[in-house]
Amino acid sequence: QRLQRELRMRERLATLGELAAGVAHEIRNPLAGISSSAQVLLTRFEPRDDRQKFCRVIIEQVDRLDHIITSLLKFARPPEPRLKLARLEEIVERILTLEAERLADLKITVDRRLAPRMPALYIDPALIEQVLLNLVVNAEHAMASGGTLTIELGVASRRERPATRSPGRREADAQALGERRAAPAPALGPVARRVARLRLIDTGVGIPREIVDRLFDPFFTTKAGGTGLGLSISQSILQEHGGVISIASREGRGTTVVVELPLEKRNGQRRQDAG
Repeated sequence: QRLQRELRMRERLATLGELAAGVAHEIRNPLAGISSSAQVLLTRFEPRDDRQKFCRVIIEQVDRLDHIITSLLKFARPPEPRLKLARLEEIVERILTLEAERLADLKITVDRRLAPRMPALYIDPALIEQVLLNLVVNAEHAMASGGTLTIELGVASRRERPATRSPGRREADAQALGERRAAPAPALGPVARRVARLRLIDTGVGIPREIVDRLFDPFFTTKAGGTGLGLSISQSILQEHGGVISIASREGRGTTVVVELPLEKRNGQRRQDAG
């Protein structure tokens, strides 16, 4: 049942991705024309003219729409990772440095629990930084009144069921050739794979149980002004790396996000292959 649900989700993501890409390109060109016209009008009005204010509103809203379109394109066509050896703990520290002022303003304490001598991973540092920054920002929104953000990083084992090899020829083809069909390969049990496991635990407001299962749905958001694509894009990026993301939360108690990335070099599972 879980596999069927995942397959349906992948098909839906592929369809939405194609639709989003087409709509985004059709909207972006007219938006550029509107922005250019508003910029020209802005220069023709005196600084005290109220019409300048309306021109600025137009430009700001066009910029906001352009941001949404950029998110749509990232969702529709996630970039293929440019893999190279990098250290996840260094990416974490860089994000915390970038967000240090905002974390301090919100009175959020960061509790680092990073395992020493973590192995380097084959990842795209820029894309993984984008994912982790989005997760940290989400935690900040959940702890607007302060709290603790715990970041744990270590090596763990993930149980996976390996894909079984296809017999290679349909039964009808084998019968037509007078051949005996090979016996199907026996189902293999789960195997353990070593992964880098990153856990982000906040003490924020938490997420209602009925919403948790929808967090990765495209365009679903609980934030005012949000696009609802941040987690969908993050999930796609991690899938490209052969990784996974999961979220558990209790309303009023906080949220835990778990990101797992394989230690070995992998090409990931591209969405277009899964659709």
